[in-house]
Amino acid sequence: MVALLQSGKVKQLSLDHDLGNDNKGTGYDVLLWIERAVFIDGFVPPTIAVHSANSSARIKMECAIAQINLLARHQY
Repeated sequence: MVALLQSGKVKQLSLDHDLGNDNKGTGYDVLLWIERAVFIDGFVPPTIAVHSANSSARIKMECAIAQINLLARHQY
């Protein structure tokens, strides 16, 4: 997924927290990668939404998205 994001071709992203194998990563892990890429590399994030039924993870992910958007606004 990271390679696809790095390609710049992803314009919209909808994430679930539980991607099937937590040992390989979660939707939240994807958001952590995006946040770091925005902060360190100036990555321009796609529009991001959460569609997770995991209520506690949804809140955590929505907070991460808010932070990503804040960082992205300040990089220009």
